[in-house]
Amino acid sequence: MLNQTRQVLPLLCAWLATPVLADVECPRADRADWMPESHFRQQMKNQGVQITKFRITPGNCYEIYGFDVNGEKVEIYYNPVDATPVAEVATAHVAKP
Repeated sequence: MLNQTRQVLPLLCAWLATPVLADVECPRADRADWMPESHFRQQMKNQGVQITKFRITPGNCYEIYGFDVNGEKVEIYYNPVDATPVAEVATAHVAKP
């Protein structure tokens, strides 16, 4: 029993430490009204944001992982229609490599 607890405890701690943003919802809009991903990426690049990972969330947001203009690590959710930020996950201050 103790061995099972030792195996499960680290997983439980990691799960509890994970930011709870699974319910981030962006305004509902037809996909035809969304900014094309290529335009969104270019807009972020023009603002000095380096995207390392891009995805569309179940809540219909554009989610990016990367580095902001100051070189700080970021995870930000954007409205896919007008690219306004909806939510940001606080990340450790990690400088861009």
